Amino acid sequence: MRIRKEIAAALSAAAWSVFAAAPPITQTEPVIVTATRFSDPAQRFPIGVTVIAGEEIRHSTVSTVPELLGQLPGVRTRDLSGSPNLQVDVRGFGIFGDQNTLVLLDGQRISENEQAAVNWSAIPLSAIERIEILRGSGAVLYGGGATGGTINIITRAPQRNERSAFVYGGAGTYGTAEVRAGIHLAGDSVGMRVHASHLDTDNYRDNNRLRQGNAQADIRLFGDGRSITLKAGADDQRLGLPGAISEAKIAANRRQAEFPNDASTLRGGYLNLGSEVKLGSGELAANLGYREKDADASFFVGTPFRNNVETHVNVWSFTPRLKLPHRWGGWDHNLVAGVDVDDWDFNSTAGPAIVGRPHATQRNTAVYLQHTTAFSRGTSLALGWRAQRVTYGVADAANPGAADTRKRSLTAYEIAARRRLLEELSVYGKLGRSFRVPNVNDIYSLFTATVTMLEPQTSHDREIGVDIQSGPGRYRIAFYHMDVDNEIFLDPIAFANRNLPPTRRYGVEAEARWRVGDGLDVFANYTYAVSKFRAGSFGGIPIAGNDVPLVPRHAFNAGVGWAFTPRARLDAVLRYMGEQVFDGDETNTFGRRIPAYTVVDLKLARESGGWLLAAGIRNLFDEKYFSYGVFTGFPTFSALPAPQRAAFVSAQYTFK
Repeated sequence: MRIRKEIAAALSAAAWSVFAAAPPITQTEPVIVTATRFSDPAQRFPIGVTVIAGEEIRHSTVSTVPELLGQLPGVRTRDLSGSPNLQVDVRGFGIFGDQNTLVLLDGQRISENEQAAVNWSAIPLSAIERIEILRGSGAVLYGGGATGGTINIITRAPQRNERSAFVYGGAGTYGTAEVRAGIHLAGDSVGMRVHASHLDTDNYRDNNRLRQGNAQADIRLFGDGRSITLKAGADDQRLGLPGAISEAKIAANRRQAEFPNDASTLRGGYLNLGSEVKLGSGELAANLGYREKDADASFFVGTPFRNNVETHVNVWSFTPRLKLPHRWGGWDHNLVAGVDVDDWDFNSTAGPAIVGRPHATQRNTAVYLQHTTAFSRGTSLALGWRAQRVTYGVADAANPGAADTRKRSLTAYEIAARRRLLEELSVYGKLGRSFRVPNVNDIYSLFTATVTMLEPQTSHDREIGVDIQSGPGRYRIAFYHMDVDNEIFLDPIAFANRNLPPTRRYGVEAEARWRVGDGLDVFANYTYAVSKFRAGSFGGIPIAGNDVPLVPRHAFNAGVGWAFTPRARLDAVLRYMGEQVFDGDETNTFGRRIPAYTVVDLKLARESGGWLLAAGIRNLFDEKYFSYGVFTGFPTFSALPAPQRAAFVSAQYTFK
């Protein structure tokens, strides 16, 4: 632990010394869409959006979106199943982190209405233009599940008169091989981008082989003041599921599988038809979307029987919206208004030990308004409101008594303000209300074919912060506070979900980033997070004041990117995650915690002609750790060991 602290302190001190000696440089303001659902300059909205730009993605040491997000303050990732689709948890919701973190692909919801992680592996990094992260917000514009924050992945769009293509090949430890290809063709009136990739790896643990293929296409018609876009994607994943292993088995052989034959397949696809039309200074836009997913899993679950579960999901959505900039009273205003309609349908079959055959639905209809006023160049105020009508329920054809439906009217609001005190210093604050609608796994048990209808979860959210831009550096520090009522949570005693007594989350996020000329980039961030139960009991044991499992109190990230020649670059990233309560230990009586860990990744890249060559090492110091563990009874636990040291090489050629 002492060594980890010394490493973190040394990197932080080095970053500060670089900043102190560096000349100022100019940094342009990015364009974002997440804060208004339209493309707007970032400074127009009072609460800032973190943007991971394409250049940062290209230089990163990671291979997946969750790994990249895990380097941000307030964002945690954990492996719950041995899948590449890691759980992403913003602001400390523990085992239900992905149900409180809303994920969008080009503005359209891809978060699941079941207890399953987003299919991150279907989104290749090469297809992404940028990623926008709006912490602790998004309920007004996007609806339920955004209490922790909203993550919007923006894919690369065709640009007029662009013609290029690329091919990519990579190989690495654990039998890893990957190929990618893409073509971009556009004229004055029509453009197209197509990306495809295939990954085959044995992964670190036994029975964890992954075969993943995906393809994405974006076709766009250009016009003066209008555009039409058709986006489509498909993916196919086959994965071995090693399962969590006991503490004793980790000590004996951390790579072994608890279940040597468990496996799953996941196939999905989507279509998104969108249109945008300029109306004077305003803009009208609409998207019609369809997404489907078929998943099969074969596994043992505490019985001598092999169980097979098949699920089919399809989702329709329609999202028309309007932006009206105007000037009134000597001030600049921007009104965004829209309607969201979506229809989610879920069917599952299983057997033999799993008796449930659920058919679940969720229907949402919502209207929302967001009004932003710029009182001066440095002062702005945003007011937002959403009214949503939801019908959710489940039925089981094989068990007629297992059926129930709820209809609820939900509201969300947000008030946000920003004030520039000095040219380089701004303060901001916001407060609001968000909600989460129960998913099928919250209200239905596959093992008992019983329905337990839960109420929607609500949260009152507050945040204040400071942004500083000085010379080559950008800094942010934010204080947040959330009081959650009816939080949806798994009761490990009853092995069923229920609405919790009130919980509370608060913390501090601090981050800094420096760009020193054209050759050196440095970043560092720290998160202090507290998640506690405010009342209630588990199994008759009071839990008021206890820590919520799987929420580390401390987290730290730091990185350096050094372009030591015009065409060669070295990137290094350090991630530290503090200790945390084991899943299943809501009573905080186990007396042991998931150990803290520190991981360092390196990547060296060089460009030559049309070639981009790269090599790197992940987990440089061969740290033995796990990001998820569950308390299984005194005195031990089970966990999913994370990969140890791994190397990779890649080559990409771009045709222009």
